[in-house]
Amino acid sequence: MDARHCRTEHAPACEGGPSAAPGKGAAHDARPLPERRPEAGPRQGREYPPEGAAATAATGGNAPAWRGHAITHANLVLEGGAMRGQFTAGVLDFFMDRKLFCERVIGVSAGALCGYNYVAGDIGRSCYLNVKYCSDWRYLSMKSFVRTGNAYGREFAFDEIPNRLEPFDYAAFDASPMRLVTVASNLDSGEADYHEFADARADMPYLVASSSMPLVSRIVEAGGKRLLDGGTCDSVPILYSLLTGAEKHVVVLTQAAGYVKGPNKLMALLRQRYHAFPLYLERLQHRHFEYNRTYRALGRLHAEGRAFVIRPPEPVEVASMEKDADKLLALYEQGYATAARLWPELVRYLEA
Repeated sequence: MDARHCRTEHAPACEGGPSAAPGKGAAHDARPLPERRPEAGPRQGREYPPEGAAATAATGGNAPAWRGHAITHANLVLEGGAMRGQFTAGVLDFFMDRKLFCERVIGVSAGALCGYNYVAGDIGRSCYLNVKYCSDWRYLSMKSFVRTGNAYGREFAFDEIPNRLEPFDYAAFDASPMRLVTVASNLDSGEADYHEFADARADMPYLVASSSMPLVSRIVEAGGKRLLDGGTCDSVPILYSLLTGAEKHVVVLTQAAGYVKGPNKLMALLRQRYHAFPLYLERLQHRHFEYNRTYRALGRLHAEGRAFVIRPPEPVEVASMEKDADKLLALYEQGYATAARLWPELVRYLEA
């Protein structure tokens, strides 16, 4: 069955790809929406309809979702999590259906991949790619790691898919009024690297770095820095978001409430592999403390009305390299449905 035309009993059609490799999903048909249809998203910015064909290039004539709609002055913070990013894909598709386009998108790993598609205004692409290619070893697998040195197939996901198999609309990304900030880990400094995109193609190495998981990825060199997956140094960049001065912060997590991360069981291998980067190893060793502290802080920020947190309502049982398309679709549906359920509350937060 072509994933572009999948329909399920409980959720909208899935038309997009993985946690978000660059690549274009199918045309966005009218999808079934939840019974309650609130008004479109908060219109807190100016209308932004770029002229000319730049914003509608490789989409088969379909304009990007953001075209002609206001931008909301808010930061959107997206956690990673490999294939758990399907939850994020569902949330972002609901946002685009409701015309909620946040001014700044700050993404880590799979969150950065989803954010890349969101900034381009390509509804459905993240889910579509994940579902279509989840069983293709070139996409995300240990076989890809053995053959190429990267579990998340770098040439396949960042070249073959977006440039040939599922053309990505680079012009729509570059014309977008939204801005993407990707988060990677700097191996030499042991600190997070935050990179704001100015060009969808030229800045691609930073997206690759953000989604390059340790142990199963080659080190990425960009801007004179040696980088890997941002989850090690800043899994949920809420502090960075707060420091931008933005008044509103929408955070999408990929773990349910009550989740507690434990110590990394692969530290012996990590020490052997990254012995030349002691500061990075220190972050790897203490990551679970920082992660759990951040999750606790997010709960307080949400309760205080300083941030709005969206997270899975139950523990996620999708594996990092999940091959079951039905499980991936179910998680996408859960993300979409969760965003729909929280929509009235989110609108009140953004308009307060």
